[in-house]
Amino acid sequence: MNGAGKPSPVLSVVIPTMGRDILIRTLESLAEAEGFEEVEVIVAGRVPDPEVAGRLREFCVRHPGVLHLDIQFETGDSSRKKNAGAAAAHAPLIAFMDDDVVVAPDWPRRIVEPFSDPEVGLASGPSLVPDDINRIGRLAGLALSSRAAGYVAERYRRNRAAAYPVDWDRIIGCNAIYRREAFLQMGEFPSDFYPGEEMIAACRTEKAGWKLVFVPAAWVKHYPRQSVRRFWRQMWTYGATRIRLLRGGVSFNPLPLVPGFWVGGTVALMALSPFWGWAAWLLAADLGLYALMALGVAVETAFRTRRWGDLGLWGMVPLMHLAYGLAEWTEFFRPGTDFSEGAH
Repeated sequence: MNGAGKPSPVLSVVIPTMGRDILIRTLESLAEAEGFEEVEVIVAGRVPDPEVAGRLREFCVRHPGVLHLDIQFETGDSSRKKNAGAAAAHAPLIAFMDDDVVVAPDWPRRIVEPFSDPEVGLASGPSLVPDDINRIGRLAGLALSSRAAGYVAERYRRNRAAAYPVDWDRIIGCNAIYRREAFLQMGEFPSDFYPGEEMIAACRTEKAGWKLVFVPAAWVKHYPRQSVRRFWRQMWTYGATRIRLLRGGVSFNPLPLVPGFWVGGTVALMALSPFWGWAAWLLAADLGLYALMALGVAVETAFRTRRWGDLGLWGMVPLMHLAYGLAEWTEFFRPGTDFSEGAH
């Protein structure tokens, strides 16, 4: 029992926010979900829009289990909001969720199921593409869930029926849950690391000896970047983060470096092709095979979704790889760019 004489929550959900209006939709989806009565929600972040702030206050009045922490930090804002929310949480399980998602109708029940195993310290569920978004947003989400995204695509698809163990880099930060002991043992989210603080935390949790689990049934629908510019920026930060993670001492996985090698090799062949015929031939073969791969991914996706407009993925996949690969090289030679929202 808590201090007010009410049953203690089974689950605390921390939502770091910058005060976007979609936050209210996220909260409403939680309130409508099965098991919400056993959930404590902590919204961490300043809400500058008066209309959104008013709707948030009304929501907190209707749902006493929702707490708003009006906080903002000059540095390490994302991590510090999450850590402050976790410090205010009362439940033995602490979930972290982005402020632009809609949860599955049974998300609260599904996300806690793996913790019946006392060795599980961290679990995550998929981030699916919503239906009510524009064409660019849909293609952006489909690119991340396609074969062209490699092994990370499983974070964006309900690829299995039952929960299964995963490595740290299969965890997705917008839909993740920690056992409190595991969260404290891994040392909270690093405030000096953004973006990628969630990956550092997942890696530390795994290194501490905890089991990590992926729960396909505990999905959320995450609203992706709905413009080409924002999708490019998203992929750029992902690529730069991969190099920062390697500097941060995470377990080495060569697969995320493939886009960087492809971009570097293609640029080298373009530079050499005016001087050597073999370089021009290899460049043509490289671009031709890549185009066939991207087309194959687009056709496979359109066949699966039964929506021929998804063939536009043929153009989105190269954009994803190009931004990711260029960012890896840029971060390698010029590290330390600030990618926080407030810096742009």
